[in-house]
Amino acid sequence: MTLSPPGPTRRAALGGGTALAVLLAGAVGAAAAPARADTPPPAVIEVGGLGPDALARPAGALTEAHFRTYQFAVWGDRPDGAPITGAEITVDVAGAAGVAEFRFRPECRVTGTLATCPVAMPDGTGDPETHVPFFARPRLGTAAGDSGVVRATVRADNARTVEETPSELKVAVADRDSLTLGGFPKGISIEIPPGGRAAAPFDLTNTGARPLNRVTLSVSGFDGDDTVAFPGDHENCWYRTKDPKDPRSARIGVQCEFDTALRPGTTYRTSPGLAVAMVGLAEYGRIDFFASTRPAERTGVRGRSAPLALVPGTSPAPPRVPVPADTYTVDRPPVIGVHSPPAADGAAVGASVRTAVGRVATARVGVLNRGRAPLTGPVALVEVPPGVDVVRPDPRCRPEPWSDRWNDAPPPTFGDRPGDAAPVPSGAVYRCADPKDLAPGERRLFSFALKPVRALDGAEGVVFDPSLSPYDPRQRAKVAFLTVTAAGAGTASPSPSASPTPGDTASPGPSPTHTPAPTSTSTPGGGSGALASTGSDDAPALIGAAGALVVSGALLFLAVRRRSSRQH
Repeated sequence: MTLSPPGPTRRAALGGGTALAVLLAGAVGAAAAPARADTPPPAVIEVGGLGPDALARPAGALTEAHFRTYQFAVWGDRPDGAPITGAEITVDVAGAAGVAEFRFRPECRVTGTLATCPVAMPDGTGDPETHVPFFARPRLGTAAGDSGVVRATVRADNARTVEETPSELKVAVADRDSLTLGGFPKGISIEIPPGGRAAAPFDLTNTGARPLNRVTLSVSGFDGDDTVAFPGDHENCWYRTKDPKDPRSARIGVQCEFDTALRPGTTYRTSPGLAVAMVGLAEYGRIDFFASTRPAERTGVRGRSAPLALVPGTSPAPPRVPVPADTYTVDRPPVIGVHSPPAADGAAVGASVRTAVGRVATARVGVLNRGRAPLTGPVALVEVPPGVDVVRPDPRCRPEPWSDRWNDAPPPTFGDRPGDAAPVPSGAVYRCADPKDLAPGERRLFSFALKPVRALDGAEGVVFDPSLSPYDPRQRAKVAFLTVTAAGAGTASPSPSASPTPGDTASPGPSPTHTPAPTSTSTPGGGSGALASTGSDDAPALIGAAGALVVSGALLFLAVRRRSSRQH
């Protein structure tokens, strides 16, 4: 049978059938749309819980220290990658209300035994979990073994939980000793003035039901940090030094044992405060605290002064707010940051000159900034040793009589007494000053053209930086010396020479770890106007090759052009 193309009537019938099919498909789609809207959102939200294994049975008064952190963790992702919106968690404490009292964050709505808190679901850019913390503390009168359950449910606009049953956290009470550290600074940070010290604010509470007759407190750098020192010297404390073989090195850890009886429900503080400082020029460090009823290890350097004591606190602690914790810190005190702002630290720079009588030599002396902040307007007082004439002083220096105020001022002092840094200057004194700030690590030197008038064997003049160092109470680096040695007329004359030298004790603490800025002295090689090399040793060869290619290209172009003109 031969198939023929459809005629007009058949085409019309086919066209009508197609239109009817389209209308029917639209109707079916319209009817199916409500069915898709009723599809439940994906079950992708998961909930976990974290908290201490038990709360210590209390006695006496309940305090802020009795609160412990519990929290629920919420996480999950939609299969299509869309963010989960409108999430919130409802925590029901009815099952543990007879065992403990609870406190939630301010953003939670609390109604009776229910607390509903908003949950910002993870978006993949930060922590994969969102934590919802809350506090719980045992009620007075509870007994060991009492327990209850806290339940949590989570809902969201476009997702649901994997488990249909609520997540649970157990809250139990145990009969055990309990010490709680608290009262830490706001922002969990201690600020220390440059080169100074501060008292670490903290308190210690007996949150158990029995008196404690012995307490050991341990404080040290967190995770091996050795930039924070404990400069106290209490006889009931043992100090760990930065160099175990040198008992005079920085004390970077301390362990103190107290025999004070701590009453249940009572908060104590140390008297005096536990002193902390920075090691050398350090600007930041971290410390952590640990308290127990075990005896101290009694290793390291034992203090020799009055003991560190525990005294009852005189004012209650302000209400605390629950903050998220992780597995390692849920039942531990926080790590405390210790900060100290950078400061300038000037040191005198001396020089040693070797020449001959009647010959002129140049000496360069001045100031070095060993700190980590600019030194404003560096100044140096320079004594020229007797027997030496100043042929030409630095333009920034002028003669100035030595002031008696330096003889009995804060250290260093001048005179013939024990502990004086140098004799009172008897030679000509110049005051050298430069208004330009001195950057960390830089020197500012002043040049003197000197001519000895008689033979000298290491004659000394004082170079004194009058600015106070925040890091060295003895101010040992403020004094250096200008030393002149001059051979007599009947001896071999050495070549004139001079070299700047810092003070004898120019480094009382660790030197800065930053890269020093260029000093004011000239150095071999390119100076400040020299250009840094940015190529390799093959650059001339590459340039020659490039030139050869250009010439070859030009010749080839001319040859082609001539051939083209001949063909025309």
